[in-house]
Order: sequence, then structure tokens, then C-alpha cells
Amino acid sequence: MDDSSSSKKCVIDTGALDPLTELSSASQSENEKGASVVKPDADQSSRNKRSVGRKKKPLRYNPAMGDTQFLRKRTDDLLRTTSMDNLDDDGNIMVPSLGLKVKTKTFHFLIDAWAFSGEVDAADQALTLLDRMEELEDINCPSNVRPNVRSYTKAINAVARSMRPDAGDIADSILDKMENLSASGANPLAKPNSFTYTAVIEAHAHSGANGAAEKSEEVLETMIRKFQNGDEDVTPTSRSFNAVINAYGKSGYHGAASQAKYLFDRMINLYLSGVKGCKPNTFDYNSLIIALANSAEEGSAELAAEVLRRMEKTFQTDKTDCRPTTVTYNAVINAFAKSGKEDGALRAEVLLLKMEKLYEAGKDVQPNTRSFNSVMNAWAKSPQDDAADHAQELFDFMNGLYKKTNKSVRPDVHSFCTVINAWGRSQKAGKAEHANDLFESMVKQYKNGNKNLKPNIVIINAVINACVYTYGDWDEHQRAMEIAHSQLKLLESSEYGIADHLTYGSFLKVCANQMPDSDTRRQIAEVIVKKCIRDGQFGNLVLQQLRTMGPPETYQALVGHDMEEEITLKDLPSSWHSNVVEGKW
Repeated sequence: MDDSSSSKKCVIDTGALDPLTELSSASQSENEKGASVVKPDADQSSRNKRSVGRKKKPLRYNPAMGDTQFLRKRTDDLLRTTSMDNLDDDGNIMVPSLGLKVKTKTFHFLIDAWAFSGEVDAADQALTLLDRMEELEDINCPSNVRPNVRSYTKAINAVARSMRPDAGDIADSILDKMENLSASGANPLAKPNSFTYTAVIEAHAHSGANGAAEKSEEVLETMIRKFQNGDEDVTPTSRSFNAVINAYGKSGYHGAASQAKYLFDRMINLYLSGVKGCKPNTFDYNSLIIALANSAEEGSAELAAEVLRRMEKTFQTDKTDCRPTTVTYNAVINAFAKSGKEDGALRAEVLLLKMEKLYEAGKDVQPNTRSFNSVMNAWAKSPQDDAADHAQELFDFMNGLYKKTNKSVRPDVHSFCTVINAWGRSQKAGKAEHANDLFESMVKQYKNGNKNLKPNIVIINAVINACVYTYGDWDEHQRAMEIAHSQLKLLESSEYGIADHLTYGSFLKVCANQMPDSDTRRQIAEVIVKKCIRDGQFGNLVLQQLRTMGPPETYQALVGHDMEEEITLKDLPSSWHSNVVEGKW
């Protein structure tokens, strides 16, 4: 990214929405006047007139896209037919064509199919076909195969869709070649256009490589500069901007949300200046909101909500391009859920309930499982005293909706785990029982045929963790111990997974908190340690709990080190912790 662009980065500010305000006003003006915001120039008008009445060719089905075996065979046949060994000195094909027409369209047909095939070698196959086109052009093959802008762009698209780490570099090299071929006159048909630049931007954006967002923005800046210098073939579009905004949204960079907002504003300003292809649509709004949701920047959740409000307002006057969808609302809900604000969970819940009312009123914003999970997760992480109750109430509401009408809110494993975690963090009496009740309900549904609710080690560890800190009388402490023990025993005789270092460490923590120091507790600790060592799951949590539980002589007997000695897992036999994956969950 050059200095000029980086200097324009904005700070997240809920008042910094002028372009969005202008867009909303412009949409209202268009709706009232039935006219464009900016009158197109004469050349544009003439182009529009020429296109009126032009009959669009129907899209032809490409059978190679749905049959990989067929695609590979046709590609192999074409490459074999056109290999240099099968051409005479004049470039004529000397072998049967096997029903293939050796022409530019045939190569395009196959390159396109590879781009959308999803195969691991799709990009390599597309590039091989492009290379063969260039070879045939070099020898002036009578079949008149010559790569043009579509050939190169389709190959770049295949590279972009591969999402390989070097996709951006490959796309850059092809773009440079196209620029050189067209500028030198060697192949004027190779001149890059808007589709080419957009494909290169997406190649960088989808690559996941370091600096992918900045590199995609650099290509966008080049595209804008060329357009502003008079090259209408590379007119920027909302899709060009969207790819860069998406890349920043996924980058995790500090300041990424601000840069995404800055780019979105530039796109709107270009549209308001007459570049109609830059009119933002639902996908563009969603990308911006998701970028804000993924950000930890101060004020990003509030700005996401404001963008949604402006989007709703714009849609009221322009009902074609920016309809808020379930994805839109979910992204704002997620922004509040991640905000860390004291009222974040409540604001997320308010938006969820708004979605439900809109859906009941016939609007196309149906809440789904993800909507509820995001809000329940916000409550699970909330410091409010009644957070677990809120999460449980939402879960019950979600379950009721699913049973009545809305099949898209079917609780999944994550739903159950989230509410169990909410109870685990709660300081209310009965938390262990609440967590266990949810688990038992999940097991029952799984055994009754809902295979999507198969319990796993994460859920079981969450239930055990809910037993660690229990508030109430002696009976409740005893019940927490029973629940934790039943979960540990379940792992020995079920298909739900195997105990890991978190399971053993959490169980020891339950013992430390729910049992007095006694021979029984020391015997249990000894059994757990032996199982940890047997399973190679003697992790840091286990070591920490043994030190906390004591006494020193028991610690010495079990670990082989004095309690006062500062040790790590590296000081213990490697077989003890050979299967430990710290930070796994």
C-alpha cells in the first residue's frame, strides 16, 4: 500500500458516515425523480443506446463443470492432440482430433471448467492450457488459436479460486505479461480489463498470504488510477472493492476495520460521481459489517449497527441492491457479541428479537441457528449475574421456535455447549445440575436419531468445568462431584471421545473444591494421575492442580519432585505428556 492511501485511513467513528448518508439521500432522490444521480456522458449514453434491444445469448451449460472425469479426459485429449510432436512443420495437426474442435473457445471452455471444479490441481491445469494456447500462437497454428483477454482472465480466475498462497504472485505475473503484450502491440487482444484486475485482486485477497489485504488494495489503486487517467476498460466495480474489504475483514490487522470503512466510502464516492458499477449492494454492506464485527477496534460494533440502519433506510427507497439479509443481521449481532461491552449481549439479543419480528411479518430475515448461538455466546461471556439465565431462556426460546415453525433454528452441538459454558461461568446455585440437564437432553436426542447432536469431549469437559465451582449446600457440592464423576466414567464406555489433559485437570479441580483433604481425595488423585500417565495426557492443568491439592508428600510421591521445586512438563518423562495438545480448546 502506498503512503498516500495509508494516510487516508480513518479512525472508527460512529459519526463518520457521510458517504453513506449521501448514498441514502441519493437513492431517495433517484426514487422520487426516476432519474440517475449523475447524468451519464454522451459516450456512455451512446453505448447504452447501442445495447438497447440487443438480444442476450443464452448461457450454455458446460458439462465439464459437473464431471471431473470428463474434464480430465477432454483436457488430456486436447493437450495430446495439440502437442508439438503431433504438429507438422506448418503447425497442422497430424492426429485425429478425437471429436475436439481445436480453437480458442475450446480452451476457454476447459479453463473455465477447471476454475470452478474445486480440484486441487485446477489452477495448474488451467495454466497448462493457457501455456498451450501461447505455444500454438507462437507457431501460427492454422487453427488460429490465440489467447486474448478472456483467456488470461479465465486462467487468473482459476488461480484466484484455488486460494493457494502464491495465487497473488502468479496473478501479478500474468497481469504484467498482458500489459506488456498489449502495450508492445504483440497481442492487442490481451489488454487487461475490469474483469482481469478484479480477478487479480481476488487472487491476492483469497490467498491468505502475509500482506494479502495490502497487496489486493495496491492492485485496486492501480485500477482506479488507470480509470481516472482515461482507461475505461478498467472501470472499478463494487466487486473489485468487495474483495479488498473482505481481505481486510479476515486479516486480523490492527486498523483493518478502519481501512475497510475507508474503502467502502471510496466506493460510494465513485458511484456518486457517476461510476455506476460501484453502487454498493447487499454483499458489499455485509463485507463491511463483517469486517467491523471481526475487529476489536473501539466503536466497531456501534458503527456496524449504524451501517445496518443506513442500509435499511437506503433499501426503503431503493429496493433492488441492498436488502438486509440474515447474514447482515447476524454480522451485527456478532459485532456486539465480540465487543466486550457490558451491554453487548443485551444489544445483540434486542437485534435477534427484531429479526424474529421481521420474519413473522413476512420479511426475508429469518433467524437461524447461528443467530441464536452468537447471542447465547455473548451472554455466556457476559459478567452480568443473570447471564446464564438469559442464555438458557434464549436456548429454550430457540428450541420452541424449532419445534413450532422455524426449522432453521435447530439447536446444534455448539448451542448446547455455549449454554453449558454459560452455566459453568455462573455463580448461581444449581449450575452443575443445569449443565448436566442440558447434556442429558442432548444425549437423549442423539440416541433418538438426531446424529447432529453427538456429544464430544468439548461438551463433556464443559459439564465437568461447571462442577468445579459450586454454590449451595453440602448436597449440592456432593451432586457436583457425582456429575463430574459420571462424565469421566462415560468417556470410558461411550463413543463420545477419550479423556484429555483438560478432562483430567478439571476433574482434579472438582475434587480439590468439592472434597475435603482426606485419604479418599488422595486416592482419587493417585488414580487420576495413573490414568493421565497411561494416556500421555499429563498436562499443565494436571500439574497445577496436584500442586494446589497437596499435601507435599502426595505431590512428591506422584510427580517425583519436591513441591517447592519449580518444574515444567519438560522436567517429566516425555511419555507422560506425549498426547497433550495445549490450547486445543
